[in-house]
Amino acid sequence: MAELLIIVGVSALIITTLGLMHEAGSRGHSSLFFLVPLVSLGQVQSHWEYYRWWALGRVAAVLTTAVGIGLFVVTGGSLAGDVSTQPVSSQSGQVLRGEKKASSTAFVSSEESALLVVAGQGKRLTGRLHGETFRYDRVALIDGVLTLSQGEGFLADLEVRVLLGWNPEDITERRTLIVGPSDEDGPVVHLSWKPENQDYPETRIFDGGYRMELALAPLDTGQLSGSLVLVMPDSFKSYLTGDFTAHTNNLRYRNGQVDLYFDHEDTLAHVAEEFLRTQFPEGAVSTIEARHVTLRRTENSGQVMAVVELSNGAVQERTVRLEKSDVGWAVVAGSMETRVTTAAKEGGLELVTPSAEKPAEPERAAPEPITQTFPELVAYENQSVVLETTGGRTLEGVLRKVGGDRLWLVMNVGSGNVERSVGADELKFLTLSSGQKVVLTASEGDQPEAVGVEPAEPAAAPSHTAETVPAEQTPAASSELKALVGKNVTIETNEGPRRTGILQAVADDHLTLSVPLGAGNMEYFYDIDSIRHIEAAR
Repeated sequence: MAELLIIVGVSALIITTLGLMHEAGSRGHSSLFFLVPLVSLGQVQSHWEYYRWWALGRVAAVLTTAVGIGLFVVTGGSLAGDVSTQPVSSQSGQVLRGEKKASSTAFVSSEESALLVVAGQGKRLTGRLHGETFRYDRVALIDGVLTLSQGEGFLADLEVRVLLGWNPEDITERRTLIVGPSDEDGPVVHLSWKPENQDYPETRIFDGGYRMELALAPLDTGQLSGSLVLVMPDSFKSYLTGDFTAHTNNLRYRNGQVDLYFDHEDTLAHVAEEFLRTQFPEGAVSTIEARHVTLRRTENSGQVMAVVELSNGAVQERTVRLEKSDVGWAVVAGSMETRVTTAAKEGGLELVTPSAEKPAEPERAAPEPITQTFPELVAYENQSVVLETTGGRTLEGVLRKVGGDRLWLVMNVGSGNVERSVGADELKFLTLSSGQKVVLTASEGDQPEAVGVEPAEPAAAPSHTAETVPAEQTPAASSELKALVGKNVTIETNEGPRRTGILQAVADDHLTLSVPLGAGNMEYFYDIDSIRHIEAAR
């Protein structure tokens, strides 16, 4: 502004002076008097009607020039030779820029700087910037810029920015950078500070002339460990030396914990990812990545869309809403929306033990069916099988265990697993992953056990009775169970834990229980004859 006023004032002064001289020449008066303002004062007074407008314009030009010079001096500038004598680093009220080819100083390569650097090596990063002691509060490598700042405000009190151009994801091993005072290809360095009684920082840019030794190595998710030696060629002998931990995101930390009150998209993404991890059983989540984050600061609200990849191959898009409360940013209860983009892989569940056999390799042509007894099915444990029951139902999963007259099948349901038991009398045949069908046949040991239960001679009659008695009891029991459909019940089985949930459906030989799990539900199937006790939950 000051420079503009000076330029306008001087230009107007020249124009008005030429105008006065032209007017005097046209009137037959001497025009040389107007080269000296005070000398021409008498001539202007004598012929005021001719010269008044040019004279007033000349006075305004002089006043404008004087105001411009005054502003230039007040804002930190100076006149004439004073500009070259005042250090650039001590000027205020403007953003300072370094030369394209900055010159080094004796301090950069001096013994004094070497002793200061050695004294700080192996310690927490510290030093001196623009004449003030520096001790870092935060170091970050974001978008290729390494920022070392002091101060908790939005604008740091002291700050150094090194324009590295490095991508944090590419730093998979220790990476170093050494720059000497005479190197021409070193990164640009910005030094910022807040002058006294000013709210906005001033910056000086160094495009060379400094000495730097930088090392960065991967430390943890979102973090890098580093060490730095930086000696800068300014009149304040600024330098930095020591070790630090750099963050690769914009999360803020307080006492080692993420500051949930900090308004930034990365804070919302962190809260959403931590929440989503609690919505699945342990080990079910492979990765969670926040893709789209919306932050509305004026409304203290936001939204995060994250992609969740599960261990069974399923991929889901989950969207949650967040609000800022007394505890910081938190997910709004009941706001989650789910969309499955990739279904679970067929046979994605695989349970393996050290003694388990690998599933047989599939063949182009299905092998011939074989006949085996129920106890011989133990040879197919930990293999993917398809069961066909006498009721015509098909069950697919991993054969977990065969014992006594029952087997246990682990089935993939949604994002979790369900274990279902099937009795030997219910099983018709099973199909292996190789496509080979195994047809069940009664073993010789089964018949003696059946004879021991009932007399051998009237075998047909007891068998009829064994089938008729449950049929007579089933309607009453089934009607009682159907009365509990849609209610909270607690089921206790002969084997397995007690579970409480909502009774979804009741069939002739099994029932379905829905148990809340995270943000969804897990369905469990129970055989009627495996239930020891069932009651309505209070």
